[in-house]
Amino acid sequence: MARVRMWPAKLPRQVREDPHRRAEVIVFDLLEQQLGSGWVVFYSRPWLGLSPYGEEKDGECDFVVMHPHHGYITLEVKGGGISHDPKTGKWISTDRHSLRHNIKNPLGQAVAAKHQLLDKVQKITGWHGRFIRIRHGVVFPDTVTPPGDLGADGPREIFCCRDELPRIGEWIQQRLTGGNVSDLGADGIRNFEELLAKPFLLRVPLGHYLDDDDQAIAALTPQQYYILDAVGHLQRVAAGGGAGTGKTIVAMEDATRLAGQGLRTAFICRSPQLAAHVRSRLAKAEPRVAVFSLSEFCADACRQAGMMCPADIEKQIEAMLVAISATPSLRLDALIIDEAQDFRTHWWVALDELLADTQTSRLHAFFDTNQSVYGDLSGELASFRIVPIHLTRNLRNTKLIHEAASRFYRGIPVSADGPDGMDVDWQEASDSQVATKAVENARRLIVNERVTPEDIVILCASASVRAAVRNRADFPEGVDVEEIQDFKGLERRVVIIAASRELADQSELAYVALSRARAHTLVVGETPIISWLKGGV
Repeated sequence: MARVRMWPAKLPRQVREDPHRRAEVIVFDLLEQQLGSGWVVFYSRPWLGLSPYGEEKDGECDFVVMHPHHGYITLEVKGGGISHDPKTGKWISTDRHSLRHNIKNPLGQAVAAKHQLLDKVQKITGWHGRFIRIRHGVVFPDTVTPPGDLGADGPREIFCCRDELPRIGEWIQQRLTGGNVSDLGADGIRNFEELLAKPFLLRVPLGHYLDDDDQAIAALTPQQYYILDAVGHLQRVAAGGGAGTGKTIVAMEDATRLAGQGLRTAFICRSPQLAAHVRSRLAKAEPRVAVFSLSEFCADACRQAGMMCPADIEKQIEAMLVAISATPSLRLDALIIDEAQDFRTHWWVALDELLADTQTSRLHAFFDTNQSVYGDLSGELASFRIVPIHLTRNLRNTKLIHEAASRFYRGIPVSADGPDGMDVDWQEASDSQVATKAVENARRLIVNERVTPEDIVILCASASVRAAVRNRADFPEGVDVEEIQDFKGLERRVVIIAASRELADQSELAYVALSRARAHTLVVGETPIISWLKGGV
């Protein structure tokens, strides 16, 4: 099947990898994907050329899209938030860091380019005079759709915004309709290619959004699976890494692979919230993996053995050992332990008793290597014949979130592979206003920034602060509120930290809270607590 013809045919690698060149690259890719045979796309004002010193000449147009039967349309792409002051005539683009940039009038640029192109092509030898359809349009890939016309020269239909972006091909075809005109024709296309098919100077605005960063991180996460390829055959393995290195993701994949080999496999962690998350993720991928918190596992073993299970965790483990001894069929072939730093030293003896055959069974532990919080666990784990390996790449967080969390990390070096992302948003508030400000920010992100409620979690240092947040009348539906300790091993696209006084000097809570967000972290708290979180341990 014939495809759209793109000029240039392929964007240079350095352009695609430049974090400041996202919006126009996205538009380029969408046009290539959605426009089919007959369409021709030119990217970036090439008919204006360059000066002898490599500088751009005046006059700009980001895209020219044409078809032999429909004519052509000139497009301007402007990223970030867009504002216009009619008194001064100034146009402003505001990027994700709230920096304001003066930009040229996109409407004026698109209109001028439309007429300049026609004027230039009519001067080419061989051009046959005809009345063809020409249009112009403006693409704001980061903004909400305007509710109506933006002035007399800005009718609603000439704008393609974030909501229309996935259907930009349809939008272009709708723009190139109407009027009693002649075809541009194949010879007309050739005339424009003669005019426009010259070297391109690529320029992209700074605007980026959370979903772009999140998609980049999602593409990175499976890269940690190389660990399993290297050690899958080993019986005792301890995989250590800092927050965001994909321990839980790799642990789930490990459990899936072992169950797929026919081994009776259980995934055990301390947190019921983490166990529920993993259970839902594995329910369809590999239902043969039994997923429990440690307390849930003990209760299930006691139930199957016809025993009562006590409430205290230490007594639960003792009861579980009795149940296993009385019912050997409860023993496992493979045991995956996540967040293993939360397991006490003597518990490992009990976990080892769960295995059916110590010579062939598998015990794989995944633990946090933050020695400033959890100490050095490698010797403790090695005493159980566990071979230590290390996860050293943060694939969950943006670089700026990783940098903030790393202030509370001491251990094996961890590098951040994700995009730069947005700065952590530090907001000072009195302790009595922390809950209020946390909820206000959640509502602002949902209403003004169009973040989905389910992508937001508010983390609190205590049950009382959690209740104060959750019980507010203006609390937005769909947003989660959790105590920080209960959110270990979990993540969310956006995290709001209610940094109340209970968080002060709690290094583990600070480390966990600051490392939970994939794309954006917002912290609300008193000045001393904010200063401590910024400074780290």
